[in-house]
Amino acid sequence: MNFLEKRRPLILSLIIAAVFKIWLVFSNSTTFNGDEAVIATMARHILQGAKPVFFYGQEYMGSLDAYLVAGGFAIFGEHVWVIRLVQSVLYLLYIVTLWWLAKLWFKDSLKPAIVVILAAIPPIVVTTYTTMSLGGYGESLLLGNLILSLGYLVIYGDKQFNSKTWIILGLVGGLAFWTLGMAGIYLLPIGLLGLWKFDRKKIKYYLFAAGSFLIGSLPWWFYNLENEWGAFSTLTGVHIYSSSIFERIQSAILFGIPALLGMRFPWGSEYLPWPLIFVILILNMGVILFIANRCRKRGVKDLSNGVTILLIYTLSCFMILFLSTYGIDFTGRYLLPLYLPLLFAMASLISYLFQKKFIFGWMVIILILGTNLIGSILAANSVDKFTTQFDPISSFDNSSDQALIKFLTEKGELRGYSNYWVTFRFAFLTNEEIIFAADLPYKQDLSFNPLGNRYPRYSEIVDASEKVAFITTDQPNLNELIRNKFESLKISFLETDIGEFHIFYDLSEAVRPEDIGFSQ
Repeated sequence: MNFLEKRRPLILSLIIAAVFKIWLVFSNSTTFNGDEAVIATMARHILQGAKPVFFYGQEYMGSLDAYLVAGGFAIFGEHVWVIRLVQSVLYLLYIVTLWWLAKLWFKDSLKPAIVVILAAIPPIVVTTYTTMSLGGYGESLLLGNLILSLGYLVIYGDKQFNSKTWIILGLVGGLAFWTLGMAGIYLLPIGLLGLWKFDRKKIKYYLFAAGSFLIGSLPWWFYNLENEWGAFSTLTGVHIYSSSIFERIQSAILFGIPALLGMRFPWGSEYLPWPLIFVILILNMGVILFIANRCRKRGVKDLSNGVTILLIYTLSCFMILFLSTYGIDFTGRYLLPLYLPLLFAMASLISYLFQKKFIFGWMVIILILGTNLIGSILAANSVDKFTTQFDPISSFDNSSDQALIKFLTEKGELRGYSNYWVTFRFAFLTNEEIIFAADLPYKQDLSFNPLGNRYPRYSEIVDASEKVAFITTDQPNLNELIRNKFESLKISFLETDIGEFHIFYDLSEAVRPEDIGFSQ
């Protein structure tokens, strides 16, 4: 059997996944939002010589994604679709690593094929965060698979004394650690098993892995040394007990797990139609009963090495989620690492069904892919489309973007003040010809968080301009406050609406946010 024949399921999965991603990227099914615009802006600045270590304005979430996007921009130009192309390529590589991981962990040759076929069209939440960039989720899922695969090799594999494998494991682990804190979910089970299987004969290999980990995470360490250990303080400052375990479990049951299973849109409280939810529930209940029955019959002592890692990994996921603030999340994005055990559990059931009756296995595969595809089609045609935002102030499509750009350009209103969800979008879309500083609040209660101003340079540019405008989004209270302040300051102005944007323009005199009551 030649190379391609052995990998037909993988090739088929990659083709299906690529077609699915192409449809998402070029069918106007996704929205371009502020977080993604920050990544795009960082990528542009990288090409101009900047060297950001973290997502602008914070001391966590490494800038690996921005560097990858910068590479895409260098090849194809600075377009939104290039960001999605990078994410799509990362997801295709994620599928390849799934294949490798399943091959390592399972003796059953059918399971790897089933895993990658199921991953070709994933649930809505997985599709969302592996199509639009939010700073590192796609990279983390990919690097996480590599950590688990390489960790398996050094702990259980025949080449466990191969120094190259240990070094690569450390490098990948360090890179994942810098990229996103989610890496801890993957590093913890490998670290625990590595200590449990500790062998003095391997001490130099442990040192190789530790040293290469430091090299892979060098940006994180250099940043700390130059910034009074700010990233370390951020990492250790997670509010572990800010909410009760009951609240975290409740949030996971009501929001997180339903999103992971594809029962609801991660950006809203709306669930999919009940017939789809019924099918999804039946399928997952079947998986739970099947896995529970297999565990009861085989017992813990008979678990394979791969299943042992998978079990520890799954428990690590739940432990980290329920002991930290990550457990309180509406979108379900912090549950993305649980997609791995979900896939493997589904594959185990389907493999069993194939052995009993071939048609039953294919029926379940078609049901899973079908429900995921229907959910994605419903999401693409929803009012919000695919989006990473759930607040009405920040959750809007891009249908009015060009109209606003045209209006501001014609009126000569190229500088001004707005909120985080507007600023970076239009800076990127206009090649930074239109610059608005993120010095206005974006919450309905008008509370202002200075951290929303993630790139202070924009404030410096706007503050130096003698002509400014103000843009708000679905904020009638803020509009009224700005209007009253202008009138009290005897500032003449005009105002208009363009889609979801409300613009105050043609001010008789430049007004700053602090004049309205918002300090920078």
